Amino acid sequence: MESKQIEKQFFVALLLIALGLVFFIFLPYLDAIVLAVTLAILSNPFYRSMRKAMPRWEGIAAFLTVMLAVVVILTPLTFFGFRIFGEAQQLYVRFASGDGGTAFTAFSKQVEQFAPWLKIDITSNTKQILGALIQNLGVIFSKLAGVIGTFFLALIALYYFLKDGAKLRRAIVQASPLSLPHTEEILAKLGVMANSVIKGSLVIAIIQGVLVGLGFLVFGVPNPVFWGAVSIIASLIPFLGTAIVVVPAVIYLFVGGNTIPAFGLVGWGIFAVGLIDNFLRPQFIERDAKIHPFLVLLSVLGGIALFGMTGFLLGPLVLSLLLALLDIYPSLILERDHEHRA
Repeated sequence: MESKQIEKQFFVALLLIALGLVFFIFLPYLDAIVLAVTLAILSNPFYRSMRKAMPRWEGIAAFLTVMLAVVVILTPLTFFGFRIFGEAQQLYVRFASGDGGTAFTAFSKQVEQFAPWLKIDITSNTKQILGALIQNLGVIFSKLAGVIGTFFLALIALYYFLKDGAKLRRAIVQASPLSLPHTEEILAKLGVMANSVIKGSLVIAIIQGVLVGLGFLVFGVPNPVFWGAVSIIASLIPFLGTAIVVVPAVIYLFVGGNTIPAFGLVGWGIFAVGLIDNFLRPQFIERDAKIHPFLVLLSVLGGIALFGMTGFLLGPLVLSLLLALLDIYPSLILERDHEHRA
């Protein structure tokens, strides 16, 4: 009996050591894994359609899905990435040289005139913010080879996540120390919540950012791609959202004497950018997976602080896992209490 107990403890210790070593081996590739999981969630509907069209060719269906991800994601990401970096540099150069733009300078004077108690050096603060953004963007572009390698690994992982997703799920269920019903329920809830967070929050944020950038381009606000990228993060902020970016742009146009474009941008912000949330979010978020937008915002910002740029995706995924576990926790405790009483 004692030898069996020692054998069990030795096995558990060996298992934990192996898990720890594998974790540190995989840790450098965490970015690729998280990106692959996110792409798998987004591209799964297309993969299912391909599987129905070719039920015996799951490998080809997965490969075509990966190719679609390359075309849909890599092409615009490369284009807008360089545009964002270039526009941020232009803004920084203008502020660093003391030329923040005629309209921006007039806006700064208006703020100083009507609210002198604020005592905020808008030009200096804006230059510092842009400098920090450019510095981070510079790090990303300086490691372009690493970014390309990460994306390539993510595509390989995406292929196998799609092709062998069902096998991976069965392996997790078999290895789980929890009962089969509880493991299946946790995986199901995690899938629902991850889908809802990624599609209902992040995808909508990207769409709103694109619409803001398009509106800025049409109505003559400088550096539309850069401000569209800023709007993606701003749209995650509850109650305020993209208004944080759009309202100053409207004031910018009014102060610069562009009255008609200013009114046009107001209408665009209300009807195109603002209402898109009301139309799309109910379509993406499932009824049992409503997550407070403030929690999503914290998960994004905290994820970026902890994991870097991948935290934009990893933070919400971890939040989804926690909420799925908390949702199953009461029933698990009640079941154990019932077993102890029996």
